[in-house]
Amino acid sequence: MSTQLVVMRHATSGWQSSQQPDHDRTLTEEGRDETPRMAKALTDLDYIPDIAYISSSIRTQETCSLLMDIPFEIRPEIYCASLETLMTMVGGIEPNQTTLILGHNPGCELLVATLSGDFHQMPPATCALFIHEGGEWNLEAILRSNEQI
Repeated sequence: MSTQLVVMRHATSGWQSSQQPDHDRTLTEEGRDETPRMAKALTDLDYIPDIAYISSSIRTQETCSLLMDIPFEIRPEIYCASLETLMTMVGGIEPNQTTLILGHNPGCELLVATLSGDFHQMPPATCALFIHEGGEWNLEAILRSNEQI
């Protein structure tokens, strides 16, 4: 088995009130619809995570729960994560498994750009699929929920 990485931004979320903290934002109906579509695409491409590391925010937890029934760990450091924090997580990925890092922008875009060498926009529910080969992370695909998947 190869070592695979899925970098995913949470699905579309919204504000329930102007007083609501960002951390507590929930998914919109659109977000609840796009997540199962992304799950099907990941399954079709055989990128089924063995483990997910997710932000502590409500919207990332909701995204994970609607994505697949997979083991997950809530990692508070992913919320507002720096590139250094995310790269440290990538450096600790177990070989021969598929790992999902489910977080936020700008962290997702920075991580994908650093690993791939190219900038890719990461709108909500976007997944970047990587495979580890020859000591490097190679970008296999970008899946966006607003594009045909």
